Amino acid sequence: MSTDQTHETDLPEEEATEASSDASYEEARLPVVHDPDVFWEGLTVAALKDADLEKNFIVSATRSHPAHAAFDMLRTRLLQALNEHGWSRVAVTAPTRGCGSSFVTTNLAMAFSRLESVRTVLLDMDLRAPSLAETLGISAKDSMADYLSGVIAPENFLQRVQPNLAVALNDSASENSAELFQNDIAAEVLEELEEALCPDLMLFDMPPALEFDDVLGFLPNVDAVLVVAGGGISTAEDITKVEQILSEVKPILGVMLNKADGPVSY
Repeated sequence: MSTDQTHETDLPEEEATEASSDASYEEARLPVVHDPDVFWEGLTVAALKDADLEKNFIVSATRSHPAHAAFDMLRTRLLQALNEHGWSRVAVTAPTRGCGSSFVTTNLAMAFSRLESVRTVLLDMDLRAPSLAETLGISAKDSMADYLSGVIAPENFLQRVQPNLAVALNDSASENSAELFQNDIAAEVLEELEEALCPDLMLFDMPPALEFDDVLGFLPNVDAVLVVAGGGISTAEDITKVEQILSEVKPILGVMLNKADGPVSY
């Protein structure tokens, strides 16, 4: 009997590469976590310092400046809107750089952290110019690009800075963020994070909407958008253009005017 039979068991090169990528992602995933409380408590704790927060104008943390009241008001209005629609994922962006969207996002996250019944996750999604680690005065654990690529498990990446506030920071810039945001694995990573932590709110600090296509590419991963306009920086044309582009994909919760007498939403 002849034994010179061959068996075609190898995948085509393209399919093999895809399968290998999927396998790598699956290996990085955690086992199913049935108790989000256990997962949350197991996150690395990073201590915030009031001096760093005050230096970087995170007024919602120390409440040492009257402007914190404006963020409390925004927090409550945002929470009511999210509860009404059953939403939990909010992207915060601006038309251009310099409007203070990261300032608004961080202060809003700190305002939410004072609500004991609300668990919030703050993510630095401005991959081209990450800033939240410096703003908070703590070190990022790794690269957001690597995390969104599925090679880092969430418990090895996120840090807990308040009992009910976790942060996903970024230690290095990436120029291929638009492509990364539109990768299916990035969406799966965010689904895994949501399943593990069961947060009431996920705040995504995004880059400017008119600079690249990063925000537009990421919008399928969120429920709604908050736009931050900079007083003396954003033009009416900028704001109109951002609203037109983004509202075609996701609802806009509102436009917040920053760098005026104080943050005002309308």
